[in-house]
Amino acid sequence: MSVDEEIGELETLMASAPHEINISFLDHRGRKTTKLVGNTSEKNFVKGQNRTYEFEFKEPQFVSLIQIDTRDYADGNKASFTCTYHPSGDKGKVQVANANNAWVVQINGFITKFSIEPPRKYLGDQLLTSVQIKGFSSSEFSDIAKQVGSVENLRQSALEKCKERLETVTAKEAEVEGLNQKIAELTETINRLDGEKAQVESQIDSAQEKLEATGRAVGSKKQELSEYSARIESASSSIEQKTEERKQLSTEIAKADAELRELKENINMFPTEISGFVSQGASSIRRYSFLAAIPIIVIGLVTVDLFSKASELSHLENLPEAVSIWEILIARFPYVLVCGALIASSYKLARVFIAEIIRINEQRLNLTKISIIAKDVSDASEDGLSLDDAARYEHRTHLKMDLLRAHLKGYLADGYQYSKKELPTQDLLPEDVGNESEG
Repeated sequence: MSVDEEIGELETLMASAPHEINISFLDHRGRKTTKLVGNTSEKNFVKGQNRTYEFEFKEPQFVSLIQIDTRDYADGNKASFTCTYHPSGDKGKVQVANANNAWVVQINGFITKFSIEPPRKYLGDQLLTSVQIKGFSSSEFSDIAKQVGSVENLRQSALEKCKERLETVTAKEAEVEGLNQKIAELTETINRLDGEKAQVESQIDSAQEKLEATGRAVGSKKQELSEYSARIESASSSIEQKTEERKQLSTEIAKADAELRELKENINMFPTEISGFVSQGASSIRRYSFLAAIPIIVIGLVTVDLFSKASELSHLENLPEAVSIWEILIARFPYVLVCGALIASSYKLARVFIAEIIRINEQRLNLTKISIIAKDVSDASEDGLSLDDAARYEHRTHLKMDLLRAHLKGYLADGYQYSKKELPTQDLLPEDVGNESEG
């Protein structure tokens, strides 16, 4: 028999398939629960409660699938399904999860009855809307048995023909695979040549672009060269102008230097000395502060180490009985002695440096006070007097040296008194001579 003839027999063979079993095959058709089988009307909907809903057939039926349609049950809500198998009378029980508003159970066996117990719900209005049963009645099994023999013969024949065709197809596929491999190799060669061609074309385009860019750069450089030449000429004229301005500024700077020198000569009361002393004092304070920080850090580290090591003595009660606490204390005595010596020497060094910092700061303050006093005394003593520059300078110098002498003796002793300097009689100033002639 040819393959076409076997296909024709398969098409004419009407193999039975599971179909819907309607309510006529069930007992107690008057019950509201039984009316759910094949139901399409909302009047027959049953409210879902946590109780058993039972369905019983008149005679055993081969059932392949049972689907209970629901409403307002969430996906995943599980119901308890029970069925009674024929002829053993065994009961099968399974938990089914709700999916797409339906509980679906695969049975594939003869049963006499089945039941469903929905889960307990407290909120919502859950409903059982219909029950669909698919399978075969007992009277249909004689026809199905006849179809099984025909189908088996056709299956064996079809398998043999398929094996022959498969071997032929396998050989052809091997040939096709070889041809495809050659095509792939040729395609790879073509692609490689295309890539090399594209690379060469890209290099040509790049070289052309570089050539055009070089031409534009040459033109730009020529333009820049002409601009630089114009700038050089402009700069030459500007240099001559700046040279004249520099000469004028040099003259003005010389005049300003002369005025500054004259002003510096008029400053007689501790200007430069104080600033230099203050700068040197600040530098010394920073240096001594750094030096004082070293012994202070040593004191802190040794102190922390002593306290941390002393905490270990709190566990002496755990020592073996053969070890004496005095042996431990005597063994630690040299360490404690060295730490104490370090703390004492560091304390003395820190004290010396800190005392020096305080002394330098007091000197800065005292010298500042001397400057303020000298300035105030000098200005007060010159008020209302007609003194020339030489006399004023002499008095200021005398006062400054006198104050410095007292400062060096003990930073302005309590018994200090200003000793007036005796000067020879000086000639009257021209303005005083004018006043006397008028008198």
